[in-house]
Amino acid sequence: MLTTVVIREFEKGLDYRKGRFAGVLGAGRYRCWWFSARTILRVDMRETALQISGQEVLTADNVPVRLNVLVRYRVVDPAKAIHEVVDYRDAVHQAAQIACRDEVVKRGLEAFLTERNNLTDALTGATNAVTQSFGVEVRCVTIKDAMLDPELREAFRQKLVADQKGQASLIEARHQVAAARAQANAAAILAENPAALLSKQLDVLAKAADHGYGNHFVILPDTLAEIVRKLGRQ
Repeated sequence: MLTTVVIREFEKGLDYRKGRFAGVLGAGRYRCWWFSARTILRVDMRETALQISGQEVLTADNVPVRLNVLVRYRVVDPAKAIHEVVDYRDAVHQAAQIACRDEVVKRGLEAFLTERNNLTDALTGATNAVTQSFGVEVRCVTIKDAMLDPELREAFRQKLVADQKGQASLIEARHQVAAARAQANAAAILAENPAALLSKQLDVLAKAADHGYGNHFVILPDTLAEIVRKLGRQ
């Protein structure tokens, strides 16, 4: 009896003769005669997405978090993927679960929620370190969702709001301090330089005249008042 096996472009074939592995086959049509005891196992080499739902982990500050994780991987060595583990898909699943548990527990809740990009890199590296041993390359391990208990979520939201208000107050205080220092520095310069002080006073007087303060009283320092009187006599 003749059996024909077609290996498609995105597949590899594992060729077995009388139960012994004989090699890896590329795309094409292959014949298997019953008397040759030949079997061919096809392995899909395309990138595959694996969903991990409801993975429960603890952060470094013992806050429980429920994760939904997406793992993207592909087989790079079909012989190892089939020969080294019973089910390479299940092995990838377990490796990603362990990586999530080990990496999240290193971080507090705030760091976990605010450093998602760094966490993705860490999860991918940790998972890939395991799966490479059985011929699978993990492209990316991404946390799609992180769910907290409603009370914890509200508490964290309030903390973020308080932190933002505190940061805004700190910035405003720094601006006020900077303005006060600038004014103090200007006063010190004018005090040490009478000519500069006089120039500043004349500038203020000129601005007052430009704005039409004719019917208002302007109190002038003695030095400036003397200059104004002299100008009036001319």
